[in-house]
Order: sequence, then structure tokens, then C-alpha cells
Amino acid sequence: MTSSPDLMRNRLAFMLTGAFIGMLPFFLFKNLPASNKDIITYMVGQLSGMALMALGHYFTNRAGQDALDEKRADNTGKLADAVVAATGSGPALGAQAAASAAQDVAEELKP
Repeated sequence: MTSSPDLMRNRLAFMLTGAFIGMLPFFLFKNLPASNKDIITYMVGQLSGMALMALGHYFTNRAGQDALDEKRADNTGKLADAVVAATGSGPALGAQAAASAAQDVAEELKP
């Protein structure tokens, strides 16, 4: 189930996007007084900015999260390989060899 903050965020994004789309026909097809030109320009700019910000959050947040998840999975796999290499499958490695293997993997994981 969707949490309360997510539900509120979804509703707010829907309202902002709906307000922008709903006002476009009004601004395009209604004859407005020339004296209201500045306020109309301001309102369209604010509504379009908020609607684009809401939509951008959903698309960029999802794409960025997928990239982060992939990077985390890759790093976790490298860490598991380092642990296996450090412990070895036969007799226990010396402390110097284990430290060297861990340091090598740490160097690989640096961004």
C-alpha cells in the first residue's frame, strides 16, 4: 500500500499538472483584457514550472534509483569476491595477504 507522504505527493503532482492542463484552453481561447497580460504570463509560468517539476521528479527519480541499485549490486558483488579472496578456500591466509587483498578491492571500488 502507498504510504501517506507518497499518496500526498502523488495527489499534489496530479493537482499541479491538472491545473496547468486545465488552464491552457482558458488562456488560449478566452479573450482576456490586455491589462491582465502580465498576471496571465506570471500564472502560466508558475503553473508550467510546478507541473514540469512534479513530472520531472517522477521520471528522473526512477531512472536515478535504477542506476544506484545497479551500482550497489555491483559493489556488493565485488565485496563478496574480496571476502572470498581474503579468506581463501584452503588454509587460512596470513594477515599481510588478507590486508593486501582487501586493499586491492578497496582501490577498485573507489569512484
